[in-house]
Amino acid sequence: MFHRVLPYKDVIDNMLMSNSDSIQLMLSTGEWQQLQHVKDFLKAFFDATVKLSCSYTPSAHELLQHLFAISKVYRDIRELENRDETLAPIVQAMTTKFLKYWDDVPLVTIIANCLDPQWKVKYTVKMMQKYKENLGLPAQNEEGRVNYALETMFNLYNSRINVARPASTRSSAGSGSHHGLLDELRDEDDLDENASMNELKSYNLGMVEKHPVDILDYWKRHSSASPTLAMMARDIFAVPVSTVPSESCFSSANRILTDKRSKLGPNVFERLVCMKDWIDAENRTQHFVPGETSSCAETQGSGTATEAESDDEEYDPKDTELWYLRKNY
Repeated sequence: MFHRVLPYKDVIDNMLMSNSDSIQLMLSTGEWQQLQHVKDFLKAFFDATVKLSCSYTPSAHELLQHLFAISKVYRDIRELENRDETLAPIVQAMTTKFLKYWDDVPLVTIIANCLDPQWKVKYTVKMMQKYKENLGLPAQNEEGRVNYALETMFNLYNSRINVARPASTRSSAGSGSHHGLLDELRDEDDLDENASMNELKSYNLGMVEKHPVDILDYWKRHSSASPTLAMMARDIFAVPVSTVPSESCFSSANRILTDKRSKLGPNVFERLVCMKDWIDAENRTQHFVPGETSSCAETQGSGTATEAESDDEEYDPKDTELWYLRKNY
């Protein structure tokens, strides 16, 4: 509401000044500034909600980045709070609620950010340190915590796949060589462990991506060189950050399983739900109620079914995000 009112500040003031009965309703310059501060404070929450709730692309790796953006808003608002006492109760209440849930960021969220080639472990650790600092939380050994969590999950996933023995570990010496004898005695598990840890180290020591990348395409292209990390990415990025898509699915299912269709079998019911979602994706009408404006639809570049049908000649269903997700994983 604030972002719609503030651009009309002068119009509202002139309208109230033109009527002597309403002139007492005018806001002072300080009150308009307070509205601007509150609007800036809430914008980070609004942006995070829209981005994380209305997306059919992976969002697990973006959660920590939005939390960090919110922490910077808290840091900036504390300086204003010292000069403006009216903001104190608002900031204090929201800070208490925010820290209730995000005082300790879930490790899976941190690992998801590490698997983003724009951040990796190095910059994820720096972001966590600044996050704690912005919120006034006690400093911790974030680097050790992040590395331990990532290595623990990596080893767990590595135990589920066979890491090919690299050619470099094989000795080219003859059978009489001491190195050849060591290769024969060396435990195969040790070789696999070294090879797998080299996979993790080479990823973290590699150059970070300087520009945004398609996270699914990135790990698809690197699945041969980093099979364990690619498997981790596939599982972690499949988890939605928000419950909005799940709740929408339940709502759609409720419209399919009516009193007159109560005997639908589970297999047929599942196919109907999936078909509806895929058709909506191709028409860019997911989360869209006909006759209403949907912020989710706008965020995803969606339109009404009529708009999609009118552009049939230029429209390619393969451009949809869900189609891309299904084809990649």
